[in-house]
Amino acid sequence: MLEDEIKKNINKCSRCALCMQNCPIYKIKKDENNTARGLICKLSGYEKKVLSDKEIKKDLKICLNCSKCKSNCPSKVDTNLIFSYKNACFSPSKTSQRLLLALKLLPIKIFYLFNFFKRNKKSSIKSNILYFKGCVSKAQHKNTFLDNLFYNPDFSCCGIPYFAGGDLKNYNKAKAKNIELIKSANTVIFDCASCKSAVVDYYELSKEDKKKLLFFTNFLKNKKIKLKDNSKYKNKKITFHKPCHLINSDFEQIENILKTIDGINYIRLDEIDSCCGFGGSYFMYHPVISTKIALKKAKTIKNSKADLILSACPSCVMGLRFNQIISFNFKKTLEIRDFIEKECEII
Repeated sequence: MLEDEIKKNINKCSRCALCMQNCPIYKIKKDENNTARGLICKLSGYEKKVLSDKEIKKDLKICLNCSKCKSNCPSKVDTNLIFSYKNACFSPSKTSQRLLLALKLLPIKIFYLFNFFKRNKKSSIKSNILYFKGCVSKAQHKNTFLDNLFYNPDFSCCGIPYFAGGDLKNYNKAKAKNIELIKSANTVIFDCASCKSAVVDYYELSKEDKKKLLFFTNFLKNKKIKLKDNSKYKNKKITFHKPCHLINSDFEQIENILKTIDGINYIRLDEIDSCCGFGGSYFMYHPVISTKIALKKAKTIKNSKADLILSACPSCVMGLRFNQIISFNFKKTLEIRDFIEKECEII
């Protein structure tokens, strides 16, 4: 069934090349082999037995999995599904890859274990609205204000690190648990754009199930939010980095909230859709390309003269902090959830 879905999506591509102008890798390398159109042409050649997998593997691995080709595709081709699955098939995870992934996740696991002993044994919130708390949030926070509003059933990892690393076994295991919890819920809220995007991409979920998946700001759109009296960001310039996996409707919602918060001066970044370059484990596998993308984003942020940079993905926040270092522009960077919890009051 999955193979049929892959072939269906490959055949939907009209080769229009709109993906090229939005691809952060193409902007750096200027090589069409690394774009969605180029990869799909190669995969079509593979299906027709004209090309071997060796001629595709390298280009697939350079893909950032940023979803920009998918979100800008007029034919609605699910490039994420195609490239991640084919990469996993052509390059299944080896011991060395699993060790590298484990190294990447090690700090998260250490923080998670540290917080485990401080963690509530079980969420006392009774609600059919579930909180999908991502791996980084679990590691960094015993409780967020969302833990106190919604039921946290301890979802598994969204699966992005496993899928991108070619580990289909652990990806499918995590996905199966998450799907079971989603089907039992009325609504599932997220505070990480990448986690939400990964779960929306579960092809086994029905359209009705996917309608349950909401970003947490959906519950704040009719609330009045103001800065706390003692906030150090009063009358300061605040901007927002839009993660690649944040859909436009969620971004518009976040931006509308930031515009209406009493006491801050919100400014929109130039090139709002540009990637931070971090890409989770991508930075570890392709540091040169990642740094080149990061430098372009760092310049945009520096030119904004913002005092605080917000985002909706913990991986992006880590990437943006790296950007601050390489551009010598040391400004505070926070997840928007943390900003609202620590610096604001919800009336």
